[in-house]
Amino acid sequence: MDLRNITGKLLVAVPGLEDPNFRHSVVLVCEHSGVGAFGLVVNRVLMKSIRPLTEALGMESAAVDFPVYYGGPVKADQGYLLFSPFEDRHGAIRITDDLGVTASKEALLDITRGKGPSRFIFTLGFSGWTANQLEAELMGDSWLVAPPDLRLIYSAPVADRWRMAGQSIGVDFARYVGSAGRA
Repeated sequence: MDLRNITGKLLVAVPGLEDPNFRHSVVLVCEHSGVGAFGLVVNRVLMKSIRPLTEALGMESAAVDFPVYYGGPVKADQGYLLFSPFEDRHGAIRITDDLGVTASKEALLDITRGKGPSRFIFTLGFSGWTANQLEAELMGDSWLVAPPDLRLIYSAPVADRWRMAGQSIGVDFARYVGSAGRA
């Protein structure tokens, strides 16, 4: 695997990762290049309903209610919409053939009106890494890398996503040992 570009992959926090922003997190890497990486946490609900947020923003009441996820510690006041299937509209960035992301308020409005994509997650904030930072964290055994799984991202119970992401690559976190001993 080329660790210089893991766009579209899932980062799975190892059990020993104690950073409170990422403990037991699953992060979808939306973009990764030589200048850094951008991703969204897909297993941490921040608010059970979008409605208080739409009211606070002066938007019309949402016809469709859905949770708001914690996307990461960067720009916590900015919304990001992860969605499937990918459509080239609202300034969306293609992550994979099936996944897109946008920060467009119009895309959020479409969803609150019941006119959005069939599968989506709305987050506040994102996870970001500077050039070579994510690669160093991967080499330092802070993260495991798993293939994207739309069922895990959109359908699996949120509380089970971290464990399921580990299992998708053959890791049982109950038996996980983070680093080898020295003889």
